[in-house]
Amino acid sequence: MSNISDSQQVTSIGHKLSAGGHLDVHYQALKDEYDATLRAAGIRPGWSVLDAGAGNGVFLPLMAELLGADGNIEALDLARENIEAIEGLIESRRLGCPIATRTGDITALPYETGRFDAVWSANVVQYLDDEKLTQAIGEFRRVVKPGGLVAVKEVDISVWQYQPQDPKLIWRLLDALSDDTQMSGAMRGTRVPAWFRAAGLENVTAITTLAERRQPLRPAEREYIRNNLEFLSGLGRTCDLSEADHRQWEAIGEAPERLLSDPNFCYREMWVLSLGTVPKC
Repeated sequence: MSNISDSQQVTSIGHKLSAGGHLDVHYQALKDEYDATLRAAGIRPGWSVLDAGAGNGVFLPLMAELLGADGNIEALDLARENIEAIEGLIESRRLGCPIATRTGDITALPYETGRFDAVWSANVVQYLDDEKLTQAIGEFRRVVKPGGLVAVKEVDISVWQYQPQDPKLIWRLLDALSDDTQMSGAMRGTRVPAWFRAAGLENVTAITTLAERRQPLRPAEREYIRNNLEFLSGLGRTCDLSEADHRQWEAIGEAPERLLSDPNFCYREMWVLSLGTVPKC
């Protein structure tokens, strides 16, 4: 098994499960649903869009295709290695519109007010506590033009399941991690529209996606889910759990393929796309 540091897929800024390799396999494992979520955001040809917390750029090729040659993207991320990965992507592929890159913090965006037609942010706000989330949504509103779009896609891991493993095993782990900012943030996806309304955004809606994977698993799906199991096993070893739970998490971490190869295996993940518009006056 990978050691705890490897299983956490940590970036240089300390964000778990956000290293480039994990982001690639995550996107490939759920590509159909992810592409449908981006298309559902309502990004229009010719727009100027900020990808706020762009990671290593997995959403950029499709976003550039949706925007077309008259559109443009600013890709911002806090981790320098992610920006370098995006710059490599830009150099290696013919993308549908111009893309600029910048290192920066989504809670203090380095852009003037009303710069963009839309902000897209995926799998990022889970790393923020409630106060920082309020700042980030306020910044998204600030940099978008009146009438423009704010779109935030975030997971809700309260429905995480790895059947036939008893789901209560994960529930007890998440309860033990209730003070962890990322784990709490990753259970907040369903509630993000409340932050949109508090920030004064209008026409607030939400689109929920349930992604499910059963046997036979494709290689990318197997790798992605194995990464998750090793991550959870590593967390389980650090938490105040019963001896029985510790033994189960240790067994899962030592032999994740045993669970992945079960003919009754079923993985479930859910995320919510929150949408709102900036008032026109």
